[in-house]
Amino acid sequence: MKKLKNKYDYSQYKCPFSYLKKDCGHELHGLEGYEDIYGVWCLCGFCGPVFYLDPEELKLEKII
Repeated sequence: MKKLKNKYDYSQYKCPFSYLKKDCGHELHGLEGYEDIYGVWCLCGFCGPVFYLDPEELKLEKII
């Protein structure tokens, strides 16, 4: 089975919970190495859907 990678660079987008002060900070990452699923997560605990969704569907703001 072929391993898929995220099509988008989530690090260019703001975490939806970046307004909360967290010691770990807020940096979005894609889940790498998963087969047939995609997702987005942050160290703060935010976890987007594991299906393939683009940042606009997740309503993520781009970092300027």
